[in-house]
Amino acid sequence: MADVLRFRLVTGEQEEIAARVDDVEFPAGEFLMARAVWLEGGIRNDRELHQHRPVGGDRRPDGYARLDNEILAGRRLHELADWSGYPRELARLHGDESTSADPYALFEPYRGEPLREAGPNLFDDEFDKFVTGLLTGLCWLAGAGIAHRGISPDTVWWDSESVQITDLSRSAPFGTARTPVVGAGAWIPRESRPDTCYGTVGPTDDMWAAVRLIYFVHSRGEDLEDPGKLAESGLTQMFNDLLGRVFAPPERRPTASDLIQYGLRRPHLIPSLADGSKPLIRGRAGFLQARELKHPTAQVPETFWDDITWTRSRWEMPSPQGGAG
Repeated sequence: MADVLRFRLVTGEQEEIAARVDDVEFPAGEFLMARAVWLEGGIRNDRELHQHRPVGGDRRPDGYARLDNEILAGRRLHELADWSGYPRELARLHGDESTSADPYALFEPYRGEPLREAGPNLFDDEFDKFVTGLLTGLCWLAGAGIAHRGISPDTVWWDSESVQITDLSRSAPFGTARTPVVGAGAWIPRESRPDTCYGTVGPTDDMWAAVRLIYFVHSRGEDLEDPGKLAESGLTQMFNDLLGRVFAPPERRPTASDLIQYGLRRPHLIPSLADGSKPLIRGRAGFLQARELKHPTAQVPETFWDDITWTRSRWEMPSPQGGAG
């Protein structure tokens, strides 16, 4: 089916281009569906992208919110990565149409397959690549001030060379009030579960699930039912015993940066948008205003307008030698 797509590139320019659109849809995140599109013309002729759209019916307002999460995260990551090249470890937003009656986001196709299928088959020499890639991707998200809030074997993919963190539909900016995450069971930390949800989103929110995923791959597909199994697996020594803190309350957990620097003893060079928060806040406000004009029934968190001025120093833990925790 032929169509004309009109959208804003992630770089900010408006685009209007002919495209072939596939009629077959597939799940793309909570309350989101996707279909393949192929841009036609110029040097991008026949380039494949995936168009994420809200579901229909009575969950469509929820789909609007999930799509907004993906767009906001994609824009922040692009701004963060502009000078250094976009990280392979994260799904890449190409552009979006966020204000029409039928909004969508265009993503580059995900690479590989979910770790639910690929994880149990990783070779030993691939495990180190997986761990480093997962933590690097989470550092990039933290640098952009975003928590994924849905890390699992279904949202993290592997292509035999590198990790890709996908499905940003549940993501949220640091400093906003946590909302309950449902349907993912033990992969969700206690502070984000429906019956125990509290506090504000921060850079340790994803570590609960990240360490469970590391164990899942290391154990060839076994779920971590007892945190004590981390020590039996040898993973705690691999990270200089920092993993023992991951299941503590969020304010006492290590970040992905901590696990790289103080656990794996490797350099951490991911940039941060913390010092540029004012333009992001203004852009975020404009984004919400435009959305409200088209989707007046979509729910908005009470803290959406907050001036988020968090800094890494507020959250980061000192090295183990400093006696943190």
